[in-house]
Amino acid sequence: MMASIKCVRALAMIALAIPLFAAGAAEARRGIKPYYSETYETGRPVRGYEGFLFPDYYCSYKRYPNRDCSVDARGKERCRVTGWRLEQTCQ
Repeated sequence: MMASIKCVRALAMIALAIPLFAAGAAEARRGIKPYYSETYETGRPVRGYEGFLFPDYYCSYKRYPNRDCSVDARGKERCRVTGWRLEQTCQ
């Protein structure tokens, strides 16, 4: 399980670096930073990368629970968390 978390983190770091290297020379001269966003589905809450990846390029993440809700016989709604969605953004 720890290997999968490390794998997600490694893939996120690689994916975060790709837009920076793919930016055109003209955009880099004008100071336009590429916006990056990626979503990951996991079975449990995991952390993304938070902080400066390069000078003037900040990354953050948000975690959202995936809920499965149902109504019981008394009309009461019951929800349970079935997974998590991690949104990683950089700008």
